[in-house]
Amino acid sequence: MRDRKIRTVITSALVAAVLLLSFLGVALAADPTADASRTTDPKVAVRGQEVEITVEFENLLTESKAFALKEVIPDGWEFTRGTDDASAFKAGPPPEWVWFTVGAGETKTVTYTLTVPIDAELGDYIIEGTVTGASVENPVGGDTTITVTVFYDLTISSTAGGSVNTPGEGVFPYQEGTVVDLVASPNSGYQFVNWTGDTEEIDDPDSAETTITMSGNYSITANFEEAPSPVLPTVTTKAATGIETDSATLNMNYTVGDFSPVKVRFAYKKSTDATWATTDWTTKTTSGSYAKLITGLTAGTQYQFKAQLQYSDLVIDGTTLQFTTDAESHIGCFIATAAYGTSTAEQIDVLREFRDLVLLNSAVGSRFVALYYQLSPPIADFIAGNELVRTLVREFVIDPIVWVVQTTGDMWRN
Repeated sequence: MRDRKIRTVITSALVAAVLLLSFLGVALAADPTADASRTTDPKVAVRGQEVEITVEFENLLTESKAFALKEVIPDGWEFTRGTDDASAFKAGPPPEWVWFTVGAGETKTVTYTLTVPIDAELGDYIIEGTVTGASVENPVGGDTTITVTVFYDLTISSTAGGSVNTPGEGVFPYQEGTVVDLVASPNSGYQFVNWTGDTEEIDDPDSAETTITMSGNYSITANFEEAPSPVLPTVTTKAATGIETDSATLNMNYTVGDFSPVKVRFAYKKSTDATWATTDWTTKTTSGSYAKLITGLTAGTQYQFKAQLQYSDLVIDGTTLQFTTDAESHIGCFIATAAYGTSTAEQIDVLREFRDLVLLNSAVGSRFVALYYQLSPPIADFIAGNELVRTLVREFVIDPIVWVVQTTGDMWRN
C-alpha cells in the first residue's frame, strides 16, 4: 500500500513536471520567428486579369533555421509560380515553399501570379498565409484582400470653343459605381451649351460642372457655342428745361443693356471755359430718364452740357448740347411781352419752350437768342408805348409765329 502511494506521488510529480515543461515550451515557442508581409498589385481587378503577389519574410532568430511559406489562395484562381530561391516547392493547393536554411536576420522574397477566373463573382477575395519556422506559425501581414469588380470606359470629347478640364478628354477607365466629376470650360467669346451622348447617368446635362455615375461604357461630348455680344448701355443728352438766370434742369435718357447697375451724371461748363464741372454719380439698375437741377449759374451766359454713363469702368458721353441762362429773372421774349402786355401770356410760354428746346440747343440758335437779347429791349419799349403798333405786331407777327411753332410742336418736341 505504501509503495503504491509513493508510486502515485512520483507519477503525479512527473506528470506535473511534463505539463510544466510543455507549458514553458509552448510559451517560448509562441515568440515570432519571422516577420512576413504581402503586397498585391493591383488590389482591384477585373475578371481574367492577372494579379502580381509579392511575399517577403525575415528570419528574426539569431541562428539559421528552416522555414516554410504557405499561401492559401481563393478557390478556382489560377496560380503561376514567379521568382524565389526556395529549396523545395509544392504547387499545392495550397502552394508551399520550403528553405532548409535561412540565416539569422536573412530576408527571403517570393513572387507569384494569380489570374482572376472569367466567371468570378464580383466582391472581395481573401489571401491568407503563414511562415513556419522553429515550429512557430507566423501570419503573413500586409495586403490580404483582392476586390473583383467591373471597369467601364468613359470617353470624353468637346466641340470647338472650349474643353473639358476634369477629368480631361480621351478614354478613362473607372470602377463600376464611381462618381466622376465633369468640368467643362468655354474659351473667351464662347459659352457652354450642354453635354450630349450617353447622358442618362449625368446629374445635370445642362451644367458645365456636374457628375456622371459609371454603370456602363459611356461616350459624352461637351458642346460650346459663340456667346452673344452683350447689349451695351446707351446715353442720350436731352434739351435743358426750366432755364432761369442762375439755374437750369439738365435731362438725359439712358439704357443699362446687360451691365446693370450703371452710373449716370452730367458734365457742364460755360462755353468759353476749358474745364468741365460734373454732378455726382447716381446708380441706376433699369433703363429710363434722369434729370438734375443745376444752380449757381451766371445769368445771360451760354453753357454746354452732356450726359455721361459709366459701366465696367468705362465712361461714355452723350451729345454735347447748349443753353443760355436768362439775362434777368423776368427775361423771356421782350417783343412778345410788349405785344401782349404781359409776360405770362400762353403764347409767350410756347415761344419760351421753343427757345429752350430748339434754339438754345444749337450753336446758331444760341447766337440768335444772344443777339435777340441785345437788340430787342429798345424795340420792345417802342412797341409797348404805342397801342396801334402793339396790336399790329401781335396780330401780324407774333400770333403767326406762335401758330407755326404750335403747329410743328410734335416735330421739335420729339
